[in-house]
Amino acid sequence: MESRELRNLEESRELEVETQTFSSGDVLRFWDTQDSAKLNPAKLPNPKSKIPCTRVILVRHGRSTFNQQGRYQGSSDEAVLIEKGRLDAGRVGDALKGIHIDAVYASPLQRVQETVDEILDRLGTALGQPHIHVSAELREIDLPAWQGLPFQYVREQLTADYQCWKQRPHEFQMRVSAEEMATSSERGAAVAIAAQPTIFPVLDLYQRAEQFWREVLPRHIGQTLLLVSHGGTNHALISTALGISPSHHHALQQSNCGVSFLTFAACDHSLAQLDALNLTIALGETLPKLKEGKKGLRLLLTPSDSIQGGQCQQLSEFLQDISIDFSLSEALEPDHKAIDQILRHHHPTTLHLQTLRQDFPQAWRQTLQTTPWLSTHLLTGLVVADASHIKHLLGQAIGLQTDQFWRLQIRPGTLSVVHYPAVEDHPVLQALNIDPNSSKGYDYEGSHQIALHSRFRT
Repeated sequence: MESRELRNLEESRELEVETQTFSSGDVLRFWDTQDSAKLNPAKLPNPKSKIPCTRVILVRHGRSTFNQQGRYQGSSDEAVLIEKGRLDAGRVGDALKGIHIDAVYASPLQRVQETVDEILDRLGTALGQPHIHVSAELREIDLPAWQGLPFQYVREQLTADYQCWKQRPHEFQMRVSAEEMATSSERGAAVAIAAQPTIFPVLDLYQRAEQFWREVLPRHIGQTLLLVSHGGTNHALISTALGISPSHHHALQQSNCGVSFLTFAACDHSLAQLDALNLTIALGETLPKLKEGKKGLRLLLTPSDSIQGGQCQQLSEFLQDISIDFSLSEALEPDHKAIDQILRHHHPTTLHLQTLRQDFPQAWRQTLQTTPWLSTHLLTGLVVADASHIKHLLGQAIGLQTDQFWRLQIRPGTLSVVHYPAVEDHPVLQALNIDPNSSKGYDYEGSHQIALHSRFRT
């Protein structure tokens, strides 16, 4: 699969495109399949090289009292886990039992500490005796002026600030009093306090994440780390590892107790690959819950590369309770057969579109603008396509540079989910590499290390 993918990237092949129409008359304009990445031969790896890798498992804390109440938490320490949060954290511990963990790093805030306790309790003797590090750099984003406020209040009463936060997070700033900043800086957070300071919460968070990687990774070359933190912090950790700008801060979903996997090449910690994102299947969720409401377009993507009948059957059983409105492929016969097998439990009138389009992001925004019902309704599509094209689509969605799409690992037989909620909102990568067989355990080792060995520069 890897050689085929590299060949696709080097040749930058183009597919024929055309526009398909729903029976309702709404024009659907689908995604960019022109893979324009040009790999620099000087940066291509030596396939014989052996590079020790560091694996990082990231977990967001369980559902908290503030999550339940719909209030901003920030780096305040008032919220604690509700019962569901504790149960889900225990389920994560069960799901990680097959993985040897060398060290644990955690935020000092109590909702994370409670999550760590539940995870470690379930891991028990399977975990051994890893050292647990409490790091102030892993606390949640500092939002002192919003902490404790309801989401709805901020959205409706602080409209300009909220729109900047959602649409231009890298420009978002907050003017706060010294008292608010001091409250936000509990539990070891080192923040300079001045009279009525102005802070840039997202930029500060990303600087903190970069500092964490610089300090921690050299200590654990070739090891596996468990990081238990917060939604915003995990966004920043993953983004800084992959080279994603703070302007796309909201592009990676982190559900409560969602699990993500990163792999770093020990020879260069700027070389990281995302192996899985926001896995919630062990919590009993087929797909992560939509954070931006049930509206817009949701794509369920699975790679056609080496897809086999058994994988189709597993995906079919996995998705049988998910409403799917249409399917999309690359107009290749094997893809058609795969789609028929995957959708065998679905309504026979599910629309199948066979062609792709090169300007998907711009075309979809236009569709949202001209199709009012999509602002209040959700349209879900199944996409079966070459792994390199899935990387292209997802890389565009989260703001990766074209020559960095290799950082997204796409596994055969898995499902990735991207959501396009509205014209004014950025797309959201909800999950990467959901494995229908991983409901009882997560282990993304093995093939990922091989992929890294054949991908990273020497």
